[in-house]
Amino acid sequence: MNIEWYPGHIAKARREIKEHLKEVDIVIEIIDARCPLSSIDFLNEEIKGKKRLLIIAKSDLVSRDDIENNIQIIKDKANDDIEVLSLDCRDNTIKRIVDKKLDILCDFLYKKYEKKGISNIKIKALVVGMPNVGKSTFINSYIRKKVNKVENTPGVTKKLQWAKVSDKIYLLDTPGVTVPKFVRSDVGINLALVGSINDDIVDMESLAYEFIKKVYKKYKALFIKRYDLKDFDDEDPLSVMDAIARNEHIFKKNNEIDYDRLSKLIITDFRKGRLGKISLE
Repeated sequence: MNIEWYPGHIAKARREIKEHLKEVDIVIEIIDARCPLSSIDFLNEEIKGKKRLLIIAKSDLVSRDDIENNIQIIKDKANDDIEVLSLDCRDNTIKRIVDKKLDILCDFLYKKYEKKGISNIKIKALVVGMPNVGKSTFINSYIRKKVNKVENTPGVTKKLQWAKVSDKIYLLDTPGVTVPKFVRSDVGINLALVGSINDDIVDMESLAYEFIKKVYKKYKALFIKRYDLKDFDDEDPLSVMDAIARNEHIFKKNNEIDYDRLSKLIITDFRKGRLGKISLE
């Protein structure tokens, strides 16, 4: 299954983000805890040389062990200019934690301003990330008021917009952007599964099949519990889908399995965490 999604509004957003990079001191990059390695570094070349705070969002949907493993992989590949946080961005108590990390990254700026005798320091941070990873949710929780519209669909933020955190910190929110071409086919699949790619351009039946193929063996117990598969002992993805359909009574009027409705159920259960804590990587 090969998925590519790079519409015109995303290409435009990437150009605008690149133009604003020279104005900012820090880049805050939001990635999805369920596929952090697929949703990271999409602006790698453009943000080289910028200090970055990497926030692993939706961490409540993944086990702590999976998060720690992926953080280690990220740190092994990253440089000293990156700080990493794992957060549930719906929690409006995150401000103290984020401020502490920003202070670490901005220490060089504070010292530079002090040498110049400047006390009125203003830090400008650019917030970037793939569509639907939680940028607006993060900003709303960090500022502790509703600034941006939040929906569980890609493309809600349409334009770049500044938000004031305090007299010292300003955030520039940006539309979610993908890359022109994914380096591996599984990157596109992972991003489609977490909702970073518009569902309208994805074959949902194939996506559900790929999801079960990818995670069923590792998370078999979660599927058994969610769909009552205790008497089922086949790991073939299509057989698993058929078993779920039978147990959930997902049939058309002619008693054939309704694979469209079944696929949407499985993917929605994953996205909403109803299946349990599942990492795609």
